Amino acid sequence: MRLDEYIEGFETDEAAERRRLAREKSYAILDHLDDVDEQLDPIREATRVGRSAPSIFVGRSSYPEVSTGILAPVDEAADPAAHATSGDWYRRGLGVADVLQYRTGLLNSSRRANVSVHDTWDGFVGVQREVAIADRPVDVEVDLGETPSMELGMDAVSTPTGPRASATDARLTENPHVPRAVEKTLGDDDWRAEGAMNYLYERGFDVYDINTILSAGALGRGEDRRLVSATPPASTGSRSTTRRTWATATGSCWRPATGSSNSSR
Repeated sequence: MRLDEYIEGFETDEAAERRRLAREKSYAILDHLDDVDEQLDPIREATRVGRSAPSIFVGRSSYPEVSTGILAPVDEAADPAAHATSGDWYRRGLGVADVLQYRTGLLNSSRRANVSVHDTWDGFVGVQREVAIADRPVDVEVDLGETPSMELGMDAVSTPTGPRASATDARLTENPHVPRAVEKTLGDDDWRAEGAMNYLYERGFDVYDINTILSAGALGRGEDRRLVSATPPASTGSRSTTRRTWATATGSCWRPATGSSNSSR
């Protein structure tokens, strides 16, 4: 405890306080960004990059032609599964610096696409959707249209984003592993998103996994399936609290089911 916490009316010396904060400041994230920039060098010299992709990106601007991307670690030796946003980050006790390092270590290979994706399972968007519905990282090859840049994205709402590059095409280099429950919701064009989300949640799917599947336009009635930028709340460690706040965070009308999850069709 500091002296000012014991003595009422004690005024902190502002200059001393600034010096204390400077001593405590960590520059680890800046060192990390320097490492990421160096790891980008081989990619900058290539027109095609092969990585294992754990997640996707869907932007908000210029609707209905939005930015849509495939996220993969810049570092070829990194564990792609560890970079996937999940409730496990809370359980592992990760702090802000850890989250920043994971998120900014992902290359966002992106291009513009129309949000209507009901029957789209080929080309770049098709590969992106395959990555989203898989339950583990998927090996992909991405053709790049420009040199990756270290333009980081950070705001008060969205999760941080790392370097990005314009992509011209993408292809799978392995067959994605899709859980049977996801195949069931995907194959039913008459199942409303609310019911499908409840169905997946009750089968143990993390809200972040559901978010990714929803973002790829893989839930809901066929004609309503669209790419959507949806950011779930940070996990509090409580499944009941997380699912109560989920609808507000995603902008959907989803609420935890009180009966059969198949009722919301």
